[in-house]
Amino acid sequence: MINNLIRPEFKTFVPYTANQVPYRVKLDANESPFDLPMSVRKKLADIIMNGPGLNLYPDTESIELRKTLSQYWGVDMEGIVVGTGSDQLIQVLVNTFVGKDDKVIFPTPSFGMYKIDTIIGGGSFIEVELKEENKFEYNIDEFIKKAKSESAKMIILCNPNNPTGNLLSLKDIEKICSMCQNTVIVLDEAYAEFAKESSASLLPKFENLIVLRTLSKAYGLAGIRCGYSLSGNKMAEEINKVKPPYNISSLSQLVAKLVFEAREEIDSQIKYLIGQRAYLEEELEKIDSVNVYPSGANYILVKLPNAKSVAKELEKRGILIRSYNDPVLSRYIRITVGNKEQNDILLKELKDIVK
Repeated sequence: MINNLIRPEFKTFVPYTANQVPYRVKLDANESPFDLPMSVRKKLADIIMNGPGLNLYPDTESIELRKTLSQYWGVDMEGIVVGTGSDQLIQVLVNTFVGKDDKVIFPTPSFGMYKIDTIIGGGSFIEVELKEENKFEYNIDEFIKKAKSESAKMIILCNPNNPTGNLLSLKDIEKICSMCQNTVIVLDEAYAEFAKESSASLLPKFENLIVLRTLSKAYGLAGIRCGYSLSGNKMAEEINKVKPPYNISSLSQLVAKLVFEAREEIDSQIKYLIGQRAYLEEELEKIDSVNVYPSGANYILVKLPNAKSVAKELEKRGILIRSYNDPVLSRYIRITVGNKEQNDILLKELKDIVK
């Protein structure tokens, strides 16, 4: 009976899933190996001991967190919207701007939630292939061509792209914003801290641009689910009409604010992981039959024979990495950059398996 009640497009729906098995080293979800800085833990403990006021609903506007973010970015806090991770904001944006059968364009391979949220929102998706023979590089002219021919309502670009690690230049982003001014351009910058460049500098020029950021990756706060969008004030006003009330818990807002203020330690961690990314790329390239793709994020895409069986063998040895059922990516694995100890364990076991 249930099957007759759900929407037809959901009957073959494959939900987003995450691997939940015991592990020794977890390098499958692009999380940070660093937990809360000790300075933040002490401040948080003091606040908890003196009463965090959890009997009250959280600030639905996340005012204190938005103030901190606006000071860092040098933008009006009215242009910032906070969400339960950038995941929620993607769904909110689709619900805000995309009506029934409106076209949403995004790359493939890329983050799977773009397609899922478009389907849930009733929109129609168009995937622009990042070709394997071109090392998955973006062809921005193809996106512009599709947007114009299909009268697209929204374009979502992941930069750096997940899972390929490719980067778009600011010049390309400026081009697509100017050439598609009747289309909402969403830049998902979940991993941009590891690339040291952001399209946020283009916000004063383009009212159709929205930049998404998250605290789950570089800031090591995947467990509190907190992200935010940067845009013009009018755009943010429309997004806030659809954003659920009280969507960020009081503790999540507090932790996010404290960690974002601990910039010196976070910047040091980012620098360390960029160094470990270079180390991991160099060591992976030494393994016969392994093809490493350059990355601007905190993960590395690797092509190798029998990728699925290699991933399964690594899992047996307690090491989680990401493998894919996608026809193109079935020959690839994605490895999150961990700390030196984690990376060395991964390298040792991977060399043994491939040998």
